[in-house]
Amino acid sequence: MENSLLMSLIPATGVVLLIIGFYKTWFEKQVQAQEHIQDLLGNVSNRNRPAKDQDNILKRRKKNKDGTASKREQLEIKLERANMLITPNEFYMISIGSALLGGLVIWFLSGQNMLITIPLGAACIALPYAFMSLKTMLRMKKAAAQFSDVLNSMVNAFKTGFGFSRAVQMVADNYDDPWGTEFGKMAAEMNLGASMEDALYSLSSRVPSPDVDLFVTALLIQKETGGSLAELLGNLSHTIRDRYKLFQKVGAISAQGKLSAGIVCCVPFLLCGIMYLFLPDAMIQFVTNPIGIALLILAGFWMCCGVGVLYKIVQIEV
Repeated sequence: MENSLLMSLIPATGVVLLIIGFYKTWFEKQVQAQEHIQDLLGNVSNRNRPAKDQDNILKRRKKNKDGTASKREQLEIKLERANMLITPNEFYMISIGSALLGGLVIWFLSGQNMLITIPLGAACIALPYAFMSLKTMLRMKKAAAQFSDVLNSMVNAFKTGFGFSRAVQMVADNYDDPWGTEFGKMAAEMNLGASMEDALYSLSSRVPSPDVDLFVTALLIQKETGGSLAELLGNLSHTIRDRYKLFQKVGAISAQGKLSAGIVCCVPFLLCGIMYLFLPDAMIQFVTNPIGIALLILAGFWMCCGVGVLYKIVQIEV
C-alpha cells in the first residue's frame, strides 16, 4: 500500500511543479523583457546615463567578484555565460525534476530500497549544475581560441571604413556561438539605445576572460584619448594570439600531472568495481560494516587531498 502511494505521489508532484514552473517562468519572461526594453528606450535621452550606468555595472561586477551577490543573481550570470536561454526558476524546476526522475529510476533499479533511493535521488539534483558548468567551460575555451580571429575581423572592418557598431554587427553575422551570440547581444543593446560603454561592460560580464577585459579596457581608453582603432586592435590581437599559444604549450607540459590526478581518482573506483564482480559478498559486508564505512570515508578524504594538491601543482597562470 505504501509503495503504491509513493508511486502515485512522485509523478503527481512532478507534474504539479512543472505546470507551476512553466506558467511562472512564461509570465516572468514577458515582464522582464518589457521592463528591459522600457528601461533602455526610456533612458536614451538622459545624458547622464552613461556615467551612472557605468558605475552600476562596475558595482555589479565587483559584487559578483566578491561573492556578495545573491544566489539568484549568481545563477542568472552562470546561465548567461552558458548561453542557456532559461530563467533561474526554470533551472530550479529542471533540477527538481531531475531529482524526482532520477529517484524514481533508482527506486526501480534498487528493488524499491528507500535507503539507496533517497540519497542517490537527492544527488541527481546536481546533474543540471554539472551540465551548466561543462557547457560554460567548453564555451569559454572556444571563445578563447577564436578571440584573436574576431579582433582581426574587426580590424579589417575598420580598415574598410566601417564604424564600431557596423563592425560588431559584422562579427555577429559571420561567427557562430559564442562570439556570434555575444556580439549579436552587443549589437542589439546598442540598437536599443545603450551606449558603447554599457555594451562593452555587459560583454565583459558575460564572458569572464582576461582577454575580454583587456579588449574592453583598450576600447574605453582609445575612446577617451583617440588614435587608430585598427592599429590598436591589431596589436591586441597579436598579443592575445601569442598568449593563447603560450597557454596551449603550458597545458601540454602539465598534461602528465593532470593525467596522474585523473588516475588517482579513477583507480579506487575501478578496484572496487573489480572486487565487487569477483567477491560480491565480501564487498557488501565491507560497505555495510561501520569499520568499512569509516575506512572508506578516510580513504576518500585523503584521495581528495591528493587530487587537490596535484591540481594546484599543474595549475599555472599564464
